[in-house]
Amino acid sequence: MLTCIMSKLKLRTRDMILLSLLVLVMALPGISAMPVIDRDEARYAQATVQMLESGDYINIRFQDQARNKKPAGAYLLQAASVKIFSDVTKRDIWAHRIPSVLAAILAILATYWGGSRMIGRESALYSSTLLAVSFMFVFEAHIAKTDALLLGFSALVLASLGHLRNGGGRRIGILFWGALGCAVMIKGPILPLLLVLCLLSLLIWERKATWMKPLLFWPGPILFLLIVLPWFILIWQETGGAFFSEAINNDLAPKLRGVQEKHPGPPGYYLGTMWVAFWPACLFLLPGLVFAVRAARSKAAGKVGFDSPVALAARLLLCWSIPFFVVLEFIPTKLPHYTLITFPAFALMAGAAVATLSKVNEFKFSRRVGAVLFLVVGVVLAAIVLFAQAAYGDYPKWSFAVMYGVILICLFATRQLWVGQTLHAFYGAIAAAIIISLPTYQFILPSMTQLQLGKFMAAAFHTNDIKTPISNTTVLSTQFTEPSLVFYLGTGILLGKPDQRLAGLEMKIGDVVILDRVRTTTKEYEAKLTEKLALQELCLTSLQTVKGFNYAKGDPVRLDILRADTCSVVDPATQSTASE
Repeated sequence: MLTCIMSKLKLRTRDMILLSLLVLVMALPGISAMPVIDRDEARYAQATVQMLESGDYINIRFQDQARNKKPAGAYLLQAASVKIFSDVTKRDIWAHRIPSVLAAILAILATYWGGSRMIGRESALYSSTLLAVSFMFVFEAHIAKTDALLLGFSALVLASLGHLRNGGGRRIGILFWGALGCAVMIKGPILPLLLVLCLLSLLIWERKATWMKPLLFWPGPILFLLIVLPWFILIWQETGGAFFSEAINNDLAPKLRGVQEKHPGPPGYYLGTMWVAFWPACLFLLPGLVFAVRAARSKAAGKVGFDSPVALAARLLLCWSIPFFVVLEFIPTKLPHYTLITFPAFALMAGAAVATLSKVNEFKFSRRVGAVLFLVVGVVLAAIVLFAQAAYGDYPKWSFAVMYGVILICLFATRQLWVGQTLHAFYGAIAAAIIISLPTYQFILPSMTQLQLGKFMAAAFHTNDIKTPISNTTVLSTQFTEPSLVFYLGTGILLGKPDQRLAGLEMKIGDVVILDRVRTTTKEYEAKLTEKLALQELCLTSLQTVKGFNYAKGDPVRLDILRADTCSVVDPATQSTASE
């Protein structure tokens, strides 16, 4: 008996080490080479910079504006990472991204830990592997914002519920509350909303809640309050309650009422984007859903069948993912990553399907539909990568061979699942994801120089002996105002509406103005600016031009960097002699 237990522990330890290494293989390439991504990542990174610069870890600000949208958890974790691994003056974006990488590891290990209890070790290993290579998971693991962090703690909450439904005790209940508190500190009410939908659905379906009893053990809720309350109380005192009113009225409520920040989408949006966001795991998504529905409704053994571990797991996974997914479909504001916290549940269903299909020839229709959709998305993704590289970076040469290989492997995986060779299809899908991901993040995305305006503006400043981040230099940029420019050049850069900035503008020798020469209004604006500076006996000299594409707005730009200097005065007598 002891030998058997030790053998299982060794297997699970080996699995967790391999899964952690897989996450690192997927998440670390490109983590330092990729520039700051506008706009959310740049805002999170810059707000963290300002925490470190000011020493104020309570208020969240982007330049002089309060950023009352989400709690401070992500910012505090980024600040700790920058302090440990780098320095705020270096503007090393990779240091801001380390928490996302660690959260990605947590998400995979939690999925494996919970899945092992719910659907068995083999299925959990397939599930965690599929999640670790999925498109949206890998992308969020690369960038410095909230979604990978929320996913990590959400997966831990799901795993805790899985253990509780299979006899877990009070310690699991405490873990549940700790993970939930961390999730609330990362993104406020999002996970609690999912939990309410999930638990209500389970209660209606099963009509019993005795398995939830460990959640009432008092140290759990106390731990939750200890995690959440200190910062909530401090920010209430600092802002007089404005943080909460603005977070609800200016961030959450507008997303529920209508389209916010130009991110619309009709009902069915996530049903369509899921095949891209969950690729290549989408290869087994439909069979996984069919498996879960069959298992959840199983009455083959009467009451015993209804309460079997697989049936309990299937109902939990369906109630975790489907109600929240449906609610998101009817919220007007839509972004593909909003469904990310449902991915561990979908991955566990997909992994169970892999384990089942490797032993029996089932789910013929759903697996073939999934195979075709997987192939279509794989080909489209490879084509998009090649097109983007050709349009915004170096002409793809070796990339053609890589993406051609990806397409061939996708064809192989599709055919293998079509004919029932499930494990061959599984390994093919994993190989395709790894081969497309590594060069894309490490080489292709960093080579798209036209999209890296903030990074190349900072390089241009250094070329012209202008120190960044700026301290004693005034930099005015009212035409190009992306958050990444603030991160790279410094907190004090002047953005905003041109007329408002011109009204009180005071510049000195060595200060800098950035103009976008593509805009039709630039000549008129420059004339006003020149007139304003003439009153201060200053003129502008062009230093360098940076060309590129502002992907956040979809506009080409040509940024002219001009330095303020004394106006050169021409002697009339000299001018007359020269003309003779």
